[in-house]
Amino acid sequence: MIKVIKIQKNDISPMAKIASQCFKGYGSFNGAKKWISCNFGAFPRAQYFVAKEKGQVLGYILWIEKGGFRKESVWELEQVAVSPSCQGRGIGAKLILDSLETIKKNLKKRGSALKLVEVTTGLHQAPHLYQKTLGAKKEATVKDFFRGDEAIMIARFKD
Repeated sequence: MIKVIKIQKNDISPMAKIASQCFKGYGSFNGAKKWISCNFGAFPRAQYFVAKEKGQVLGYILWIEKGGFRKESVWELEQVAVSPSCQGRGIGAKLILDSLETIKKNLKKRGSALKLVEVTTGLHQAPHLYQKTLGAKKEATVKDFFRGDEAIMIARFKD
């Protein structure tokens, strides 16, 4: 059974392995580990969740709150990655849906509500995943972003 939970410090190395396999921009395992550690220290603005099965990290997701701690909260789904050996099992969708529910609950506790989620993704990567899980719609295209053209997608929420 796969569980999506907030990361612990000992999850950083397995996450860095997945990140270095999925994203060439880190350059190496050490580059990925440094980036993940930096964001781990930025809680609650930056929030990581991991998908685990039998204690093994299968994937992770990074959410970033934008523009301050507002009543109508805006979040960026900055990154979602699943170990190449575990892709195709619905883990990415589970990471998105389960972690977003946790974020919504935490927002409610502090007296805020989710207004929208922003996602930037390659046009040939996974826009359909964000349409399906979040109801995100393409708002713009940024030419020659990281590895090529990227879509900026927005999912809007109402209380």
